[in-house]
Amino acid sequence: MASLRTFHRIVLPAQINARGLLEFLALIGQPITTDDVLLDFSGLQRIYPAGITALVAIIKHWERSGRRVHFDGLQQCSITAYLQRLEVLSACGIAMPEEFRRFESTAKFVPVQQIGVDVTGLGNAMASCVAPGGDDMDQPLSGLYDLVWYVVTEMANNVRQHSGGIGFASAQVTRAEGFVRLALADNGKGILRSFQDVGLPWSRDMTDAAAIRKAIEPRVSSKGSPTNEGVGLTLVTEMARQAKSWLLIVSGRGVLTLSPDKNIECRELHGGANYPGTLVAVTFLQTVVQDFAALLTAAKVEAGLLHRHNPTTRFER
Repeated sequence: MASLRTFHRIVLPAQINARGLLEFLALIGQPITTDDVLLDFSGLQRIYPAGITALVAIIKHWERSGRRVHFDGLQQCSITAYLQRLEVLSACGIAMPEEFRRFESTAKFVPVQQIGVDVTGLGNAMASCVAPGGDDMDQPLSGLYDLVWYVVTEMANNVRQHSGGIGFASAQVTRAEGFVRLALADNGKGILRSFQDVGLPWSRDMTDAAAIRKAIEPRVSSKGSPTNEGVGLTLVTEMARQAKSWLLIVSGRGVLTLSPDKNIECRELHGGANYPGTLVAVTFLQTVVQDFAALLTAAKVEAGLLHRHNPTTRFER
């Protein structure tokens, strides 16, 4: 008699948004002892780019680990068409008939994309989508375009250079609220192990949360080159602070959040969960960036990478 297959069942919560994201990450970060994982989409009603990229990245992690991933409840899910438009299902290898007409997504969302060699192209595509026409310096969205391009390319390069895994990126603009949400997630080694793999002695007994906090300090790099490397995550964090934005970094068991009031908090995922890789998510108002060069200069000054008397220079992509 054939043995019955045992599934690790995960019921996706209704809201994988700002409030529900950490609960979701704790859910998918629990230990799995079976060869089969079943994801139940039936109750999912809303999902932001951070949840989208983390979901696709961890599904690829499970598959790379030899597990079989099964999908349930898509027929009952109220946002299946939205997931199709965002290419979430196709990224997960799910083929379903599309019962809608596709339309131009510019100024609404950027479908999930795998981070590849052409990081500059990825940055251009995502910036053009959330800030149409912003590649022209005289356009009102040029500051937003430059900020999106900078964040995406810096974080995508981190994924390619440090993670050892596969990364994904996505973005969303909500016109009613005026928010831009960017997210990049990978299923690699994580920040702490990146430090440990290059033999940085201070990382030996460090926690994941402490490693994230260390990673946003100036000139800290898992390349082992402290002289001029390791400022990407520092400047992304400082620009988020200057722009009074929300920032979330999750790696392993660690969580770092930056709120618009510039308060940084570090903690661990609930229930001892472990996210295999790193997730970086930024949310800011569309109108907050008028002069990207000034924002970048202020971030460098506050991070101790530039003297206060240095003039602001024009940013060049």
